[in-house]
Formats: sequence, C-alpha cells, structure tokens
Amino acid sequence: MTHAANLPRHLYVKVDMAFVSDGKNTEIGDAVWFGLTAIPGRAWGCTVMLKCGAIYRGLPLHAMMHDDIAVADWDINDAQRWDCFGWNFTTIEYDYLMGLSCKVWLASRKTWEVGRYMFTAEPYGDGFSMSPQQTKSHHFIALNNGRITAVPGNNVLWNESSFTKTGDKPSWLRSQPQVWNGEQATWDEVVGEETA
Repeated sequence: MTHAANLPRHLYVKVDMAFVSDGKNTEIGDAVWFGLTAIPGRAWGCTVMLKCGAIYRGLPLHAMMHDDIAVADWDINDAQRWDCFGWNFTTIEYDYLMGLSCKVWLASRKTWEVGRYMFTAEPYGDGFSMSPQQTKSHHFIALNNGRITAVPGNNVLWNESSFTKTGDKPSWLRSQPQVWNGEQATWDEVVGEETA
C-alpha cells in the first residue's frame, strides 16, 4: 500500500499558516513541499517542512501557493477536481511535459486558467483506476494566478509550441472506454506454448 510518496523533486511554496495553526497565525509562510498522501475519498494531502523546522502532513492543496502573489479567493474545489481514488499512487514528472505551459479548465469556476506543469500523480490498483471510463491522471499545475491545482488530463490543453495548435478543446474528444488485451488474438499455432 502506497499511501505516501515523494514528489519527483521538492518544491518551494508558500503556505497559509491559518491551516496549520487553527487560525491563530494568519501569515503566509515559506515551506518546502516534498510529499503527497492519498486516502480514498479525500483530497490529496501535501507534506511540507515549515520554516520553523516542523513537518506538516495532510495539508490541503488550497492552503498552498507557488508565488508571493496569489488570488485570495481559492477553495478546495478550485485546487482539486477529484478526490483520491484509493491508497495506491505514484508520482512522476513526465519529461515531455516538464515545464510546459497549458490551459486548465476549472470546473468550479467554469473558466480556463493558464499555468505550467509541475508533476503528475498516477493512481493504481483501485476500482476507479481499473475502469477505463473512470481512470484519471492527476496533473499538478502551477497556475498564473499563484495557486496550484490538480486536474485530470481531460481538463488540460497543453502548449508545446513545436507541435500543438492553440484553440478550444475538440468537441469530438472522448475518454478511452475499452480494455485492450494483447492475448485476445487467435492462436496461430506457429509457435507452440512449450517455447513461450
């Protein structure tokens, strides 16, 4: 069982200290974000080291910013589209997406926001991830508004200037509804099973 994982690399962020102090400290503080936790049906939990040296685990994504200046009105529905599917996940920074800019659909605000790719959390082993209609990657994006969001791939349009064309999301694009298996082909009897 995974439950907790490293980020592909640690990230320097800002934290709304009200989230770690029961509202007693209302400052914005520096932190190092280095871990992520998953509990089924809950928001991603961020693990950070605070400037005082304390480790804080389970921080919701909407408590963090990646810039000194960030939009103030930001809640969990803006920061995360879906709850965690299960306990198991892995984090990866896809080389091809590294640093790419993108447009992110924020369903909570019914608007597109511009941002830059950070990393991806890939759930596995749970019922949602095993179903082709439900499986999703959770792409973590640093938005130009100073905030961070985690969205599925069907809520992101990437800008790779040597390849992509700018525009709206195609209306014909659909999720993958089928399970594919390489062993469904008919047996050709050219190679016997004893040589497999």
